[in-house]
Amino acid sequence: MLMLRFSPFAWWLVLVLALVVGLCAGALALLPLRYAAMLVGLGIGGALVVRDPVWALYAVVLSVPIQEIIHLPGGLSGTQAALMLMALVWVLRLLAHPERPITFGYLTPILLVLVWVLVLSTTLTPYSQEQGVKETLRWGAAVLAYLVTRNTLARGAGESSSGFGGLSAWRVAGLVGCLLLAPVASALVGLGQFVLADGPPSFEIAGGRFVRAYGTIGHPNSFAGYLNMGWPLALALVVGAGWSLVGRRALPLPTRTTMTTGHSAGCSGGRSFLLLTGAGAGAGLAILLAALLASFSRGGWLGAVGGLATMIAGWVMTLSRQSRRAVWRWAMPGVIGAVVVLVVAGRMGVVPVALAERLDSMVRHVRLFDVRTVQVTPENFSVVERMAHLQAGWAMFLHHPLTGVGPGNYTHAYEGTGQFQADPYTLHPWYLSQGHAHNFYLNLAAEAGVGGWWPTWHFWVLWDGRPGLP
Repeated sequence: MLMLRFSPFAWWLVLVLALVVGLCAGALALLPLRYAAMLVGLGIGGALVVRDPVWALYAVVLSVPIQEIIHLPGGLSGTQAALMLMALVWVLRLLAHPERPITFGYLTPILLVLVWVLVLSTTLTPYSQEQGVKETLRWGAAVLAYLVTRNTLARGAGESSSGFGGLSAWRVAGLVGCLLLAPVASALVGLGQFVLADGPPSFEIAGGRFVRAYGTIGHPNSFAGYLNMGWPLALALVVGAGWSLVGRRALPLPTRTTMTTGHSAGCSGGRSFLLLTGAGAGAGLAILLAALLASFSRGGWLGAVGGLATMIAGWVMTLSRQSRRAVWRWAMPGVIGAVVVLVVAGRMGVVPVALAERLDSMVRHVRLFDVRTVQVTPENFSVVERMAHLQAGWAMFLHHPLTGVGPGNYTHAYEGTGQFQADPYTLHPWYLSQGHAHNFYLNLAAEAGVGGWWPTWHFWVLWDGRPGLP
């Protein structure tokens, strides 16, 4: 008869595991369904994260739409907690496998230069160094997130390649799925708010029959900005899948851009994958654009137009001269036709009145002006307020061109309140700051000077259409 012998330590380990399992089972039986489901989810999530740090990366992406809804002890948001967990698990994985190399990518030096500029600006700021340290730490967390993401997506032993610089196919696919799923989920919430008129009175449009969509983000403009980070990816997947399905014959394609599926497009498995990818991304694209339209955010709409133009310009830059001519022949009639259709639809009253008025106001106010020479009305209030913050940010940059007013110190410089004796940058009658200059590049220049501008623009210098993760 076979007898199994265990050491005393093994018996203690079995007893501890049995006790833990028993406690968990008791908790699941006694706790309300909501907390029991949360406990099960945390257990499964913890096991996945310990197994592979990439699951923590997915959690970071998926937590963004709900970070303003769920707050943890200590004032931490779900995204901050997920970031800390991702960094911790990655460091532990490095300690357990020191033989695995760390790849930095060609964006790391630029990000480090930006952090150094922020440290210098914090040191020399005439305003709050505490705010400068907080803002610099946020950028430091962004650098860490970039490094962890780049190394977490690397292909392990026995894993198939995605075709993007040695990255793992399933890890990249999972990240792309999360990057689409999170904004699409928030977009669906926003569309529900729009249709059901579920929102505060200040968001009401069309006489209160609808409200501006704000999703889980809390404000229509921020919501639109978040959606503008999702639909370009969906559009790229739709176009890439379509090009691969037609064998890259219908439209000119950049020579260095391919969609690798693990199968050729001619195989049934490859075609099925491309069809599913295109259909899923197309559905997500439709939802995201519909929610963007429902946000009634003029800044969001302008950002979408600018983003689309940038994508097209970047694509055209990778084409040969002959292909560029072909694109020009195809694009110009399409653009002219779209403009004609919009104008005719507006004249015929086909476009809803609320939407037509919003579009008209967007076109009328797309210009630079001095807020001190404008009569403020309810119709132009928000536009003039934004311009006041833009002008204040430009004035900050002109007065502090080298190091700015300090990271995170836009409000202190704008209002000039508290212990800071410098003259405020306010413009009558806009005496309260919104916290930023309403433009990322101008805000960074105002807070960090020309040194903060250089790294952000250097991203464009480095971009050359190379495949893979930067």
